[in-house]
Amino acid sequence: MNDPFKIFHSILEIYVSPDSIKRLKALWNEKTRVYHDESHLRQIIFDIQNSVWFSELSLAEKHTLLLSAFFHDSIYDPKKKDNEDQSIKFFKKSYIGKDAVMVQKVSGLIEATKHRKRPMEKLQRIFWDADNAGFKKGYKVLLDNEKKIGKEYSYMTPIAYKESRIKFLKSCIGLFNNNDIEKLIEYIKKH
Repeated sequence: MNDPFKIFHSILEIYVSPDSIKRLKALWNEKTRVYHDESHLRQIIFDIQNSVWFSELSLAEKHTLLLSAFFHDSIYDPKKKDNEDQSIKFFKKSYIGKDAVMVQKVSGLIEATKHRKRPMEKLQRIFWDADNAGFKKGYKVLLDNEKKIGKEYSYMTPIAYKESRIKFLKSCIGLFNNNDIEKLIEYIKKH
């Protein structure tokens, strides 16, 4: 997939102000982003479109998932703990559509990515699975993603990063391929 902002521009402009579309593009391409960049956005859109349920969804549901993808990491500062909340605020401020239910649903999908529990509701599950798809694509992808995430957190001391990252990865055991996550934890401990 090439530039998602060009591919989905006609959909975005239905729901999002022109200034916010420009800001979204700039945010996803901030120089501080190594993992949470436009390639992550493209990956999420790809995984949403390849969900086993995608063909069953209504147009409104597909647009809800697409807006969630574009906005879920729109505000991303590894030093902060409220990125999802700030992304939801940015979405609500940017939204020019008339559907209040869509605002609730997009906000709920973004909110679901904060948790290490796989949601039961269909749209939330599709979105959560897409956001976490890297955990299911084998050790090489997991390691490549880890190196990118490590660069985003380079402001931390190596010891603090290791402790924080290992704690996070342990919270993922049982959700994905445990062997790959445990292997990654051992890699982090050694490096």
